[in-house]
Amino acid sequence: MSAGDGGVPAPVVQLLRDAAMRLVPHSEALIQDWTRALLEISPAPPEEVQSHCRRTLRPMLDRLANGDAAGLLQDEAETAAEAIRMGVSLLPLALAVRAFDRSAVPVLAEASRSREELTRTLAAVRELGSLRLEALLRAQEEEAARRLVESQDQAARAMEQARDLARANDDLRRSEKESRRRAEQVELLGSVFRSIAGILEPERLMQAAAETIQSRMSHNYVAVVVLDHEGIVVGRWAGRPGVGRRSAGRAQGPAGGIIGRALRKKAPQVVDDVAQDPDYHADVPGTRSEMVIPLLEEGEAVGAVDFQSAFPSAFALDDVAVGETLADYLVVALRTAREFEEARRGD
Repeated sequence: MSAGDGGVPAPVVQLLRDAAMRLVPHSEALIQDWTRALLEISPAPPEEVQSHCRRTLRPMLDRLANGDAAGLLQDEAETAAEAIRMGVSLLPLALAVRAFDRSAVPVLAEASRSREELTRTLAAVRELGSLRLEALLRAQEEEAARRLVESQDQAARAMEQARDLARANDDLRRSEKESRRRAEQVELLGSVFRSIAGILEPERLMQAAAETIQSRMSHNYVAVVVLDHEGIVVGRWAGRPGVGRRSAGRAQGPAGGIIGRALRKKAPQVVDDVAQDPDYHADVPGTRSEMVIPLLEEGEAVGAVDFQSAFPSAFALDDVAVGETLADYLVVALRTAREFEEARRGD
């Protein structure tokens, strides 16, 4: 596959050009949907959020319609770098990217001429969203590297102060470890997005997501589950070699364990030591810690992603953040797959 400038594949550029041209006539509706999506996750005043969406949307669509996805990514990377230098958090930018991808789906579904066209377009939009998130993380890493260089220079000028030099070296090692971890997280997001792009069968989609996450992170066990029409957990899972659990099927009752708690509370659950948690169901041999991220659709818990590790205290706050990003994309992908399946049954 050939690639355009900035590493955006040429076919993706063309699909994004077509998608942008279809979105332009629906700009006002998209602004309203995008604003509502952001207000659900942002404490900013509504007028400020809507102003940002209105100010941002048309230039972004114009760049994509002109085939300049690479230019859009470059501009956003420069904006992110400037924000970091000024000490501004990148979280609002990341939330805006995720909310826009979710808001564009129904407009594209209505404007697409065929299911095949919709599938390709959604895959391109998700690829762009992944690249935009990567650009934000890359800007953060580059700024961290720049600050590290400055720290090293200062330490070199003060070599006679052994304690200061040792502290600087410790900071460098910690930062390098964090950078590697962020890079692994970016690779995980990209791998999952690519693995589920274009899959329009819910069970296949859940299986692909579980297998990709488990293979990238080497967790003891990963499951993607949803609630059926009777409130029973149904899903797919992937485990490391030797984990003896059956992969699919309907549970025998309402969701229990840590998954049930995450669904009830509609919030992530992190358990550092499952042996100390009274809700834990010992159904996966070797599990020491667990993280469950609920799938939330319009404020309601419709499923969950379950991560189990053979190591204690395996999950940190940044793992929760990555899990929530994955959950947001899975909600959109599963909704699209359900709508496609319902439309096919209607035919």
